[in-house]
Amino acid sequence: MRRVILDQITLLAENRRLVKRLWKVDVSPEYPDGLEFAYQYLYFKDDKWMQIARIDNQLHKRKPGVHIHTKNKVRWENMSFEEAELKILEIGKNTR
Repeated sequence: MRRVILDQITLLAENRRLVKRLWKVDVSPEYPDGLEFAYQYLYFKDDKWMQIARIDNQLHKRKPGVHIHTKNKVRWENMSFEEAELKILEIGKNTR
């Protein structure tokens, strides 16, 4: 089972937006709390939206857990859905 709880795009500035998605999923070793989520911080440049960062708890190369995608890096970090929003806003704010 995978049911959408939240699918939201928030305009943060004329050229910045935050995409927030949350799903209710079956409890499993990959999703022990029964929630799957993803945040994307996007920047509009050259007529397209470009990803500055993404934080999610979706499998990455078959490895579970919350992780942060920035440029060509992936870093695992333990955080909740709410903490992930604060973290991605911080990353985006500090990216010019």
